[in-house]
Amino acid sequence: MKERKMFYKFTHLHIGKLQVVFVVVAMVIAFAVSTQADLSDPTLSVYYSFDEDGDTVKDGSINGNDGKIEGKVVREDGVFDKAIVLEPQTWIDMHGPDFKNGPVDGITLAVWINHSGSPNPQTLLDAIGTDHASGLYHAEIRPGGFRWFHRNGANAEVFNINPGPVIDAEKWVHFTGTYDSGSGDVKTYIDGKMTHEAKGNGELSDNWDVTAGIGHHKNGRWYDGLMDEFYIFGRALSEDEIKEVMDGEFLSVEPADKLATTWGSIKSR
Repeated sequence: MKERKMFYKFTHLHIGKLQVVFVVVAMVIAFAVSTQADLSDPTLSVYYSFDEDGDTVKDGSINGNDGKIEGKVVREDGVFDKAIVLEPQTWIDMHGPDFKNGPVDGITLAVWINHSGSPNPQTLLDAIGTDHASGLYHAEIRPGGFRWFHRNGANAEVFNINPGPVIDAEKWVHFTGTYDSGSGDVKTYIDGKMTHEAKGNGELSDNWDVTAGIGHHKNGRWYDGLMDEFYIFGRALSEDEIKEVMDGEFLSVEPADKLATTWGSIKSR
């Protein structure tokens, strides 16, 4: 991505009764080159800001993958504007059979989370296809460490980090999981820093024709807490890109200074 800044300096010279205006143009080209994407990035599968009211969760990507809140519709202050509140029996239906541009060659899941500290696994992403009844993704907060897993349509493991990083409860934490089918690299990041890496193999299944959602797996493993700025890309973002997404540079927005908000303070209201 290149930024170009142009600075114009006007110089006035007085020669007798004539005023001569010289325009001195100083062009400074900042070649801050990166592969940073934006919302028109064709590899962006879905982006949920959770800022809008109502039970529809608007997708900011070009794909129109709007979600629907099933259960209580509650929003609170988030890292960037509003965050969604999820709890047992409340989840986001991503309309798996109609989901467009699902990841195949790779994936990045990036999201701000502020969870309650449940002793049970808590699901950030779930998808099930028609090839078998098992979950394709297990992106789960667990007390012993995050589970970042995918199995394909043949019911074969593609990647698996388990246990991954421990996600602290009752505070805002940024989690990212990535996988690249070309290199086989699978990684997890906390607050923009890589914590775990492993090797996987093969492409991802985009057959989400039974269900896809955020917040539960087969009516269990409920996510309990706040969630903000949910992204899925169909490629593995670099560490620099992950930091741009985490910091809001991807959208050129500033944090709402709510990082001190805890899940306990929300539940006590």
